[in-house]
Amino acid sequence: MYTEETQVLENKNAGLNYYALTLAAPYISAAARPGQFVMVAPSAGLQPFLKRPMGINVISAEKGQIRLIYRMVGHGTRLMSALEPGQTIQMLGPLGNGWRSIGEGRALLVGGGTGIAPLLPLAEDLSGAGLACDILLGANSARELVCAEEFTQLGHCASATLDGSWGVHGPVTLLLPQAPPAYDMVYCCGPQALMSKVAEWAARYDLPCQVSLEERMGCGFGVCMGCVCPVADAGGAGGYAYKRVCCDGPVFDSREVKW
Repeated sequence: MYTEETQVLENKNAGLNYYALTLAAPYISAAARPGQFVMVAPSAGLQPFLKRPMGINVISAEKGQIRLIYRMVGHGTRLMSALEPGQTIQMLGPLGNGWRSIGEGRALLVGGGTGIAPLLPLAEDLSGAGLACDILLGANSARELVCAEEFTQLGHCASATLDGSWGVHGPVTLLLPQAPPAYDMVYCCGPQALMSKVAEWAARYDLPCQVSLEERMGCGFGVCMGCVCPVADAGGAGGYAYKRVCCDGPVFDSREVKW
């Protein structure tokens, strides 16, 4: 885990209210793994005081850079959208436990909304290892299908939009195979409703499934206890316990999560 004063290299619009922020971060990029995240200061000043958790969209250790995809939804991300090349902001990372890769076989990746972005480094790793993967992407509209062109180069890719402007008209879960699928791992990131449905679908066919959870975070490394989520009790009595999304996750086995 490093604290870096990172320089903004690019901060461009990537779709409807979406931005792609490229940062010079030699230490974090060298240590980061797919599925991990960073805590980013929204501006060069002290307001707002708390950093924002952001999943890493591109890891380039060779260039010493990372890229983040974020959606402008509040005060912090509005400040981020105003960052210009040459400015410096503080960033902490890499944080959390990322995706667990499969050694061989075929994988299914399912992403929705902002949850599409953190799946890209995973798809690159799987493709680089010569593993086959199917990729299902869902968004409200075509303008919100971030990184879609990059995914098409890494596996068989299909899309769905709620307004029907691209791909299948409806939720991305319509693209899930209805016959018993031959996947060795399912990966999912997106809204909780999407992840719970994918987890249910994977359980129906007894497929291993990993999900990346999102919660509000204060620190990002387990001290503030502000991002706990309910998980199955390890005692097996049918109850539940709590784990911290920031350091126990953000990636969890879908069967562990109490949806």
